[in-house]
Formats: sequence, C-alpha cells, structure tokens
Amino acid sequence: MKDREQIFRDAFERHADELFRHASLRLSDRDRALELTQECFLKAWQYALRGEEVREMRPFLFKTLRNLIIDEYRKAKSFSLDSMLEDDDGGVLEANLPRDDTNTLEKACDRFDGARAVSAIRRLPEPYREVLALRYVDDLPIREIAGLVEESENVVSVRLHRGLKKLRAMLESEQEQRA
Repeated sequence: MKDREQIFRDAFERHADELFRHASLRLSDRDRALELTQECFLKAWQYALRGEEVREMRPFLFKTLRNLIIDEYRKAKSFSLDSMLEDDDGGVLEANLPRDDTNTLEKACDRFDGARAVSAIRRLPEPYREVLALRYVDDLPIREIAGLVEESENVVSVRLHRGLKKLRAMLESEQEQRA
C-alpha cells in the first residue's frame, strides 16, 4: 500500500500541472478544468485501490482525463470556448494571460501571440483541436497520442498536418483583417 501511495503522489506531482493545462485548453471553464483534473486523479486512486496495476501512469492519466472531458461534452454543458481569455467586449483580458516578473515588450508580444494561438486552436474542429493540444501543449509523442485517441499513428499525423494548416489559415486571416 505504501508503494502505491508513493507512486500516486509522484504521479500527481509530475503530471497534475500538464493535465490541468490540457483540461483548461479543452474546456472553457478553468474551475471545471480543475475539477476534472482532480476527478481524474480520484479515478486513478480508486483504480489503484482495487488492486489494478498501471504500467504507464502518464498515458493512463491522459486517457482518464480525455474520457472525463468527453463525458463533459456529452452532458451538453458547453460554455463559450473563448470565455477564458476574453472579456465582455471580446477583448483579451490581461488577467488571464500568463504572468512573469519581467514586463518586456517582447514577452508581452509573445503572450499576446500565444493567447491568439490558443483562441484559434479552440475554434478548430474537435479532432484537430485535440491532437494539436496533445502534441504541442502537452508535448506527447505521436505514438502516445495515437493510443489516447485510439487511432493509428498515420491518422494522428494527418490530423496534426491538417490541423496546423487550418490553424495557420485562421491566424493569417485574422492578421489580414487587422491590417
């Protein structure tokens, strides 16, 4: 039991932040993302208490979180995808952008570009949004993504390519509209 507890604690310390980031990107409600992340670890703990063994904790946790997010979508409790970053007037809320101690112009531009990219990713159709988030936000290899989404590596690669193409087109279109 002690080993199981330590393995669980280590997994929580190692993966909680990246699971929360993934849930935050996929959902529009930060509080709900936190709840689902906690529920993911609760389910993992219950699984361990039943005596089940997990060989690869990170893919197991991502798969569990993915299933919880799918269940959330099925409940039809959808919120505005951009509400996490936008204020009532449609502008980007500075309070929702990442903070750092140095406020250089370059870092501010990077944060703004990152917020635009996240906003654009959220507007992509789900199959592209999911694989892009898993690959470029969560830094998972294609093989792991294929296991999580239960598709071949080839399908995942094609979705990544097409998703990036759509994302690039969206960002270029937005840039042209601003000019």
